[in-house]
Amino acid sequence: MNDAFDSLKNNEKCVVLVTGASGYIALHCVQQLLENGYTVRGTVRSLQNSSKVSSLRDLKHSSERLELVEADLECPDHWPRAVEGCTYIMHIASPWPIVADERTIEIAKGGTLNVLKAAAQCCTIRKIVLTSSTAAINDGHRNDAQVFDENCWGNLDSKRIGNYSRSKIIAERAAWDFWKSLPEASRFQLTVLNPSFVVGPVLSDQRHGSAKIIKRMMDYHTFPAAPKVSLGMVDVRDVARAHIRAMECSNCNGERIMITATPSVWFSQLTTWLYDEFKNQGFLISRVRTPNWLAKFYAKVTCDPHFEAVKYRLGPKLHFDNSKSVQLLQMEYMPIRKSIIDMVYSMMDYGIIVRKQNLEKMKNGDCKIANCTNIDINESSKSY
Repeated sequence: MNDAFDSLKNNEKCVVLVTGASGYIALHCVQQLLENGYTVRGTVRSLQNSSKVSSLRDLKHSSERLELVEADLECPDHWPRAVEGCTYIMHIASPWPIVADERTIEIAKGGTLNVLKAAAQCCTIRKIVLTSSTAAINDGHRNDAQVFDENCWGNLDSKRIGNYSRSKIIAERAAWDFWKSLPEASRFQLTVLNPSFVVGPVLSDQRHGSAKIIKRMMDYHTFPAAPKVSLGMVDVRDVARAHIRAMECSNCNGERIMITATPSVWFSQLTTWLYDEFKNQGFLISRVRTPNWLAKFYAKVTCDPHFEAVKYRLGPKLHFDNSKSVQLLQMEYMPIRKSIIDMVYSMMDYGIIVRKQNLEKMKNGDCKIANCTNIDINESSKSY
């Protein structure tokens, strides 16, 4: 690790605020921050939500260095107290419904500005790492042969763009505009990370967006065929690692950095990986591919929110250039195949996916389950 990282990493007195701390990405960020010796203050909408609070309290070192506070993105008066005394902020909280509406845009933009405005009034804040999305980079454009990088912005004028992508574009632009409006000599530093579709092990029983999609793929009744959709994908552990490196790295101040493994992955590839790994465990996984016209017809006739959400993404394969993350954050990305398999096993551990057979019998040789991926069951569950 170079000097740009080391100069900040040794400050054990740093308090890092993580917004939406019980979320999929944020929970991994909190876990890795605690493992790296940081003190963490995490926000949740309600401390009375025992399932979300317990997933944070169960993390190693949480009893020593984790504080939880209530804060709602829609309540600006919650945030001055939340940011008080913190050195860094990871603003990760944002709505992520399968099918977004106008409220999604309002909450994403308003919540981001509420956090940034509170930070601007707090003299201890050095830097904010804001979580955006590759949706703010490529959505609304035809994929064709274009290679998307951090210089690209989603096209708000396109008919191919949905409200979730609009929310990410509008919220990120609002953050940059607000940050640039602050006096340069006294403003906090800002780095924006743009992860692609996030997969990998879960740390709670919460049904977040990508977990819902992978769960559906595990049953041909709920995912009868794969539409011709490719997505950039990234392991959630890499996303958390990128947040910490961006926080510690002075070379990425004022930068926008895409966080994604390459190449992008077809949905049909995901179902093939799942089929190969879980076919002998009683799961009926479809490997049928859906032509574009049928996917559009199915979405229209059934009003299926998952197919409705992907209709704008049908078409040529996506191409991303992740070299900036490799250069500035020294990222080395996990294989997505491993991420997907680890994700499903963790979802089984948390009861999101019900096991079809007894894993102990499989481990003893009654059924081979890991030949296709060479992933040992015990080994792949160590990070959950």
